[in-house]
Amino acid sequence: MDLQNLTLYRMSEEKMRWLAQRQSVLAHNIANADTPDFMPSDVKPLTFKEFVGESKHVPMMRTNPAHRTRTSAETQIVKTNENHLSPLPEGKARVRTTRRPFETSIDKNGVILEEQMAKVDETRAQHEQVAALFKKNASLLGTALGLK
Repeated sequence: MDLQNLTLYRMSEEKMRWLAQRQSVLAHNIANADTPDFMPSDVKPLTFKEFVGESKHVPMMRTNPAHRTRTSAETQIVKTNENHLSPLPEGKARVRTTRRPFETSIDKNGVILEEQMAKVDETRAQHEQVAALFKKNASLLGTALGLK
């Protein structure tokens, strides 16, 4: 049995590769915390859509006329069930202002060590999550195949 053909294993491998690349970029940022004119960088977030892409086997289908699609600009957002939250609270969309709470230093270095360390810790936590999921799936496969 080739585990590389299983989707979960491929997704785990891709996520681990992305996490390793991000950890390398963050380490580079931290190493250059005292370099004048250095601005930190980060890798592009890995999204679920990039993992699965557009499925060629199962076409997307609209099961309810109230559901939105990419081409349904004319479709109104409506509440289809009383238990659902209203799509627009009090008729207004929520606006969230994002501001950058940190500034660059006098030598124009944009690395904030606390911010970079928080990102490193987030990456470590995601790595542990993916590793645990991989281990659980391997255990489940072992049980299914009667190896345990």
